[in-house]
Amino acid sequence: MAANVESMFYVRETPWHGLGTKVKEAPASNDALILAGLNWQVLQEPIFTAASEPIEGYKVNVRDSDRKVLGVVTDRYKVIQNNEAFAFTDELLGEGVRYETAGSLQGGKKSGYWHICPGSTLFPGNRSAPIWYFLTPTMVPAQSRSL
Repeated sequence: MAANVESMFYVRETPWHGLGTKVKEAPASNDALILAGLNWQVLQEPIFTAASEPIEGYKVNVRDSDRKVLGVVTDRYKVIQNNEAFAFTDELLGEGVRYETAGSLQGGKKSGYWHICPGSTLFPGNRSAPIWYFLTPTMVPAQSRSL
């Protein structure tokens, strides 16, 4: 299986695919967003035919940093921005959340992160606290192994 990693960071062990930037300590959310290359927003824009007619019921998701098209979605699709996903975890688990790895897959179409709960301690080969993984709604679980 190809890794499809666009950008990422990790702490401690190098991932199976050998890609990404190794950091010494698990960062908090603001630093994690930057280290992971996830500090960008998704814009939803209308779609037009070649004759400049609007295509009703659909929008295109575009990354603001480079105008890359991430996908076409229906009008009902709600974007969860990367910073919103990190903020949700911070709010849910409270102060002290640290991120083990985070990154962007498939050219920015999918993103996700591992984090450790506040007060947890990691030991080589043994984790003493729960670790949660958050995926954007479009990310398929099999791809989660890529980070």
